[in-house]
Amino acid sequence: MHLLLYCPHVEPIWFGSALGLDPRQLGVNCFSEWWRYINGIAKQMGIPSMVEQCAIIYWYIWKARNEQYFEHVALNPHQILARISAMTQECFSLMNKHLLVSPSRSRAQGKQQQAARVKPPMGFLKVNVDASYSPQIGSAAFAMVGRNFKGEICFGNSRLSVALSPSMAEAAALYKAAQYVESMGAQQVIFETDNQALITHLLQPDKPPPWEIKSLILSIRQIAHRHPDFLFSCVPRKGNKVADWVAKQSLKGKCPFFWAHRPPTLVTDTGWSL
Repeated sequence: MHLLLYCPHVEPIWFGSALGLDPRQLGVNCFSEWWRYINGIAKQMGIPSMVEQCAIIYWYIWKARNEQYFEHVALNPHQILARISAMTQECFSLMNKHLLVSPSRSRAQGKQQQAARVKPPMGFLKVNVDASYSPQIGSAAFAMVGRNFKGEICFGNSRLSVALSPSMAEAAALYKAAQYVESMGAQQVIFETDNQALITHLLQPDKPPPWEIKSLILSIRQIAHRHPDFLFSCVPRKGNKVADWVAKQSLKGKCPFFWAHRPPTLVTDTGWSL
């Protein structure tokens, strides 16, 4: 149980995965309880692929543990999540099953709210990132909302910038967030966005990203390389509503200047928080 679920090096992998699970908050004491819980949630949500995704995560955690013990290779959650993401995409494309990771599936969007609102593991920050884009004026607003492991807002930032497309705006927002958090000196951070394509480009270096976001993707990868515990994950739009609200209000020029220090009721409402 400890090696695969409760180890501090493993918890970020479960939370940073598409499932967004925190094993400690589930209160299970053995694998049989854990497996019953996963099967129950998969049936309740109507997403049988959840079980297969758990199996893939198990395998790569176990493989990384063996590499650490026998080959003295340090555990790198970011690299493990990249392998999990690549294998999941490959397996389910062959099996022609719906991925839980895809926010474009309307059914999965509605069912993922519980996973999206899970608080980050102790010691980690969770940073939700989003952007709002106006094609009429070629401008975008970036927003980031940082929370501690208690789910409390501990920092936030928003700014206006120039962008050529929505995808460039989303990539720039994630880059600015990673850059900002790095400047803070934070070491263990989970970045969340509702843009699945962006996460796919980021975690699969063998697939070149579109030219307009290539430099941004490479810059984010460089930051991630310097910080192995900077993890990147996709969540449903419902789980990213706070960052979305801040970005849209900032683009309209209506976001309160001190919103991070005195958050509006809409931002602090538990239904929007995580």
